This record gives sequence, structure tokens and C-alpha cells, in this order.
Amino acid sequence: MKTTPDKFAHADARQLFLRSRTTLVVVFLVFMVLGGILVLIGGSLQLSIGTSLIAGSLISLATLWIDQIRNGEEVRMRDLVETGLVAAYPRRNLTEEYDALVAGAKVIDVTGYTLRSFSEQNEEMLRKRAEQHNPVKVRILLVDPDTDSSKIMQEAEKLPTGQYSGSRDSLLKSLGDIKGVEVRLSKRHLSMMIYRIDETLFTGPYPASAKSAKAFTLKLGRGWLFNRQMEDFEALWALGDIIEP
Repeated sequence: MKTTPDKFAHADARQLFLRSRTTLVVVFLVFMVLGGILVLIGGSLQLSIGTSLIAGSLISLATLWIDQIRNGEEVRMRDLVETGLVAAYPRRNLTEEYDALVAGAKVIDVTGYTLRSFSEQNEEMLRKRAEQHNPVKVRILLVDPDTDSSKIMQEAEKLPTGQYSGSRDSLLKSLGDIKGVEVRLSKRHLSMMIYRIDETLFTGPYPASAKSAKAFTLKLGRGWLFNRQMEDFEALWALGDIIEP
């Protein structure tokens, strides 16, 4: 039993046919060839029709090509947006950008081997916010300086023995008693640094030289990269040893 009238079925077929880019290219090429034949035949009428067909076909092909490029750019842009990538930097030190976000932050998650800069730059602000009864929820995941992975990094940075332990003690002394701040020690090696400030996350690898100043940094907003990094953080956080203030 037929449910679709023939005229609608034919209309759908024509629409699908005309939507095919390949079909349109073939049609325009046929018109171009036909135009060329008319030009070769000669005569004012044939010449006029032939040149019009060639010009129209060239314009149509160019329009199709531009449209195809735009569609490809839209797909790439959509894929990029879905990752959450906002910017990329050839360095790790983004103090001004960090400070601007931290000033009004509600949640901060950060990982590292020493986090000396984080402690020095944010102690005053975190303490002030806590005193104003508006503490920032901060989760600090520090690699245990007594682990082999930490000792390897310390050696790679050509730092004296005990430097990482001293940084841990200094961080706990500076931030450990601030309301809202929680510190845990991880026994796992960190392949990527994570510095999440509310809905923005900075991340990047630890280079083989262990010189973080040479490492690139990715700035992420909400997207699958942001989510993946936070999944890793949550897993490491759950395994971390709780440090009592």
C-alpha cells in the first residue's frame, strides 16, 4: 500500500539529487563543456550563450568550493570547542592570569611537586578570605617528597637533597591552618600538572628536563579535556594521604 503520493516522492528524489555536491559538480562541468562547444561553433548567439554557460559554471564551482571549505572549518571549530581548549601558552608562568582568576575563586584544585610559587602567591589572599568568613575551597595534592618519583624529579632539577621536603614543610606551615584548605600527599608520579580555578583549568606536561618554566600550558574551559583532567585529579586525590593540620 502506497503512503506517499508520487509527486512528493519525485520531489524528494529531486531534492536529494540536487543536494549531492558531486552531482552538482558534474552538472556544472557539463554546462562548462557545452559552453565551450558553443564558443567553438562560433556565431554571435552561440558565443553569447557559450560564454554565459562557462562563466556561470565557474562561479558555481567556486561557490561550491568555498562552501566546502567553510563546512570543514565549522567542523574543526566544533571539535575544538568540544575539547574546551581556550588558549595555549609556551610557558608555565602565567601569574597575571592566575591572579585574576584566583581573586574571586570559590574552588581551587592544584597538583605539584613543591607548589612553592602557589603558596607564596596565594597565602595572603586565602588567609584574608578565610578571616572574612568567605573561604576558598582548596585541594592541594603534593607529591610526597619521600617517594622515588619525587626524588627523581628533585635530582633532574639539580636541586640539593631535602629541597622538596623543605618545600612541603613550608607549604604546610603557610597554608595548612587556613580554613578551606586541604592538603594530601600523593605517592604517584605526576605526568601532567593540574591547576583548576572554578571553571578554568590549566594543565601541561612535566618536561624531561624537569624545568617547568620550559613547559607549555593549556588553558581549558568546560569540555571533555577539562573533564578528563578532573577525573585524573579525583582519582589521585582519593588515593592521597590526608595531612592533618
